[in-house]
Amino acid sequence: MDQDLPAKIEQIAQLEGHDDRAWHVAWNPARPILASCSADKNVRLYNYSPSSPEDSSLSFSHITTIPTGHAKTVRAIAWSPSGKTLATASFDSNIGIWAQEGAEEDEGDASAATGEWECMSLLEGHETECKSVAYSSSGNLLASCSRDKTVWIWEAHPDYDFECMGVLMEHSQDVKCVAWHPTEEILASASYDDTIKLYIDDPQEDWFCFQTLTGHDSTVWTLAFSPDGRYLASGSDDCTIRIWERVQEHKWECVDVLEGHERSVYSISWGKGKGLDGSDAGSLGWLASTGGDGIINVWELMVGPNPKDPSKKSITHKVIARISQAHDVHDVNCVVWCPRKGFEDLFATAGDDGLVRVWKVVPS
Repeated sequence: MDQDLPAKIEQIAQLEGHDDRAWHVAWNPARPILASCSADKNVRLYNYSPSSPEDSSLSFSHITTIPTGHAKTVRAIAWSPSGKTLATASFDSNIGIWAQEGAEEDEGDASAATGEWECMSLLEGHETECKSVAYSSSGNLLASCSRDKTVWIWEAHPDYDFECMGVLMEHSQDVKCVAWHPTEEILASASYDDTIKLYIDDPQEDWFCFQTLTGHDSTVWTLAFSPDGRYLASGSDDCTIRIWERVQEHKWECVDVLEGHERSVYSISWGKGKGLDGSDAGSLGWLASTGGDGIINVWELMVGPNPKDPSKKSITHKVIARISQAHDVHDVNCVVWCPRKGFEDLFATAGDDGLVRVWKVVPS
């Protein structure tokens, strides 16, 4: 079945070194650095570069390991938009803010990452396991969520000082994931209570939930906004991915359901993609999905005239590439597209086997 698809997924690197399951990966948006975190409480940083001037393939090398000092598993990591700060979310209920004292200002240089990374701030407040952390597009806000059913919003100040701007208690169960809109200060959260909550800041009041999205039949594990911000994708324990469209300023509706996984969808990532036919007309980019079945699907999402009503638009989707047993028999916990220009066909995964794998989508 996979051979009939227009593209294939090729592994280009296998990164070893974690002593326990690898939970999450994060590409630095400004420098050629890939970070990974694990139940071993460490964060590993890798540099990547062309293997040679004549070769377009990439070579990955381990730069440094950050022993975070977290008392338990590091579950998630997130880079600031500048690429100079890394946040770690841990099962010890704390969030670490990491940077290099006096780091080089050349953002295109990965060698600066070899300097010692220090914990500049420790954000405390959650009562139990932190599950996800995310920076807003401006880098001024950081969101975190926890098994304690809360979402916290922190404002970043100079000198790595963070102020809590709101504690949101809208969910009735464990909150699994937080994600920011790519250009606006709209926050989404996903929960064990099967719902997605959307939040904005009221200038006169505080942060509040303006809509609850329902439709999944089980835990919502993961969220990803489309690159243009018009859509939101959610992955669930019900084995489906739902696509929600922003139909009004503060109203989102489910417009498509993607079925192609046999077990829980733990992670999705929405990238710009590269049109396989050389055309990007109507393309909403590529959505990568993975989870408990060990399958990675790459979906191409398109928008075009609705067959029933040409005056309206509708979403279509198709799997363009697939790989089974991406981490052998192990669950795949995370999939993330590389955000850097020129690397739109590159993504990384983290698995229960403790490995980080890097993949490239190429035409069949």
